[in-house]
Amino acid sequence: MVNIMIIGLGPHSKRIYYPICVKDGKKYGFRLVHCVDLIEKKNDIENYLGELSIKKVEMTYVAENERTYDHLHPALEAKLNKIVKEKNITGVIISTEPLAHLQYAAWALKEGLHILMDKPLSTAENITSSLAAVEKIKDDYDFLAECYKKARIKNDKLTFSLMAQRRWHPAFIEIKRLIGEVFERTNFPISSTTSFHGDGQWRMPTEIIEQNYHPYNQGYGKCCHSGYHSIDIVPWLIRGAENDEKYSDNVDIFSNFSTPIDFINQFNTKDYQKLFSDYDNYNKYSDEEFIKKAENFGEIDAFNLLSFKQGTRQMTLSSINLAHNGCSQRNWVTAEGRDLYKGNGRVRHESHYLEQGPFQSISFTSYQSKEIDLTDKKEDMYNTGGEYHLDIHVFRNNKLFPDWKAYEKITIKDLDVRILEGKSRGHQEDARRESVLEFISLIKGKKMQRTSDFFDHRDSTMLLYGIYKSSIKRRKGENPLVNINLKK
Repeated sequence: MVNIMIIGLGPHSKRIYYPICVKDGKKYGFRLVHCVDLIEKKNDIENYLGELSIKKVEMTYVAENERTYDHLHPALEAKLNKIVKEKNITGVIISTEPLAHLQYAAWALKEGLHILMDKPLSTAENITSSLAAVEKIKDDYDFLAECYKKARIKNDKLTFSLMAQRRWHPAFIEIKRLIGEVFERTNFPISSTTSFHGDGQWRMPTEIIEQNYHPYNQGYGKCCHSGYHSIDIVPWLIRGAENDEKYSDNVDIFSNFSTPIDFINQFNTKDYQKLFSDYDNYNKYSDEEFIKKAENFGEIDAFNLLSFKQGTRQMTLSSINLAHNGCSQRNWVTAEGRDLYKGNGRVRHESHYLEQGPFQSISFTSYQSKEIDLTDKKEDMYNTGGEYHLDIHVFRNNKLFPDWKAYEKITIKDLDVRILEGKSRGHQEDARRESVLEFISLIKGKKMQRTSDFFDHRDSTMLLYGIYKSSIKRRKGENPLVNINLKK
């Protein structure tokens, strides 16, 4: 049996990692033997574990004086090393606040532990407003890259994977296959992409100020939350139509952010009071107080124009548009007691449109209209607005290549998808499960392709770095055009 430790038992872990370990552990030869989280989360975690009809997992709670970001506190490191040795732990799943990713990953690599870590690789406080903070994104990648190289000298089978689940998603795997098929016959790369991701979230002003889950109040936002998935999957798809002749080695980035201060201008206290009679019972801040506190908060929406280039020549024109602020199903004022991951009115809208010159166009759409409803009929789940809705439309030049179809529609039902049970359903959750099972297989030494290895995230990490840098330069009144070197 492979023994696993989860670091961070928040809403995401409770919904994904913990249930997968419980359900699949025995069958696939792994078990969760320990978890780590912050001391202030103890009551919440104990209540969660108490609701389960299984044996509780052992916990270590990090005390306030042991909390750090750049490196583990010596006392905490000693505790974890002792647990790893006593429990014979060989792999860790890191699902903490992104600010803490670096320290836990560096520790795990030093100890020779296999890692599956949530995205992004790292972040920093105030990267929406500070150029010095933004540099940390690049510096953290370089630092962990050296740590990973050193660890693999000792164990060349060591794995360090990032949870970018779209890479395991059968729809994106199919899109990449289609792209590669056309590229092989035409030698034409991806000429343009248009991507949109909307969370369907609606946070009240007081929540924007105080909420620490997927926060804005630490100076980062959408791009380091769900937005990273689009930032990652776009270059991943583009790389599917490249060779030694046709490739991108740099990218121009032009970004524009909408911040909480913009949001309170779009919808202010008077607007909320008209909709909610009890709004004043939960709102703590006037608009003026809100603006003062939120001056350097993270982005709510981020719209980004990118030009992937080979030298000075354009290869792929791209837009990656990311919105926390989108259609929601929330009609209540307070989120107290609700699941902040998917249980606060959140509905997801996602689309990607890819052009491969005159030879192929691919449209991906996945639109939800409501939160997960366990009473939905199975067939309704696949319709537009259902939790499993996903359609791929493929258009090809079959006048030039008669063996191609001029049009083909592929639905999620046409792909190999296993539906998880309960509130951890949805095709993105299925993909996350595949990532966990691959992680276990790699720990066991199985020879297989690493779908989301750390080194394969240099493109997306550098894009994230460039997007924040461009937005800050715009904010400072400087030229917001940023060029990023993609050479490895």
